[in-house]
Parts: sequence; C-alpha cells; structure tokens
Amino acid sequence: MIAFILITIQNGRENEIAENLKKIPEVKEAYTLYGDYDVIAKVEVENLQRLNELRNEILKENKGILYTETLICAR
Repeated sequence: MIAFILITIQNGRENEIAENLKKIPEVKEAYTLYGDYDVIAKVEVENLQRLNELRNEILKENKGILYTETLICAR
C-alpha cells in the first residue's frame, strides 16, 4: 500500500523533520513544500494497521508537527 502523508509543522523545523522522516524504512521519499503543507512523505506499508502505527510513530518522534493528512493511493 502506498500513501502520502501531508504534514504541517511549526516554523523553522521543516528541513529537520523531512530529514528525520527519510531515516524511516517505510518512508520512500520526503520533501519540504511551499503552500498549505510543509512536508510531504511518500510511504509504503503492508496494510492499513501499519500505516496507522507509522503515522503515530512519526507524530511521537517529531516534536513540532501540528497537523497531518494521509492520502491512500488507489491502484
């Protein structure tokens, strides 16, 4: 399953969090953005349960995340 996690972050922490995300094996790509969201992460997981666990891990391990939105790809 492939999903994109859109993340809004406190000012000044965008690059730090994008780099932290790149260290997670399920995160295949992470980029900083201009616009409504600050970071986008492309993730690949085996199922919805793991996606939820991963999202929670990302929130716990990265102080400064204000909001996330997860988009699951339909194939």
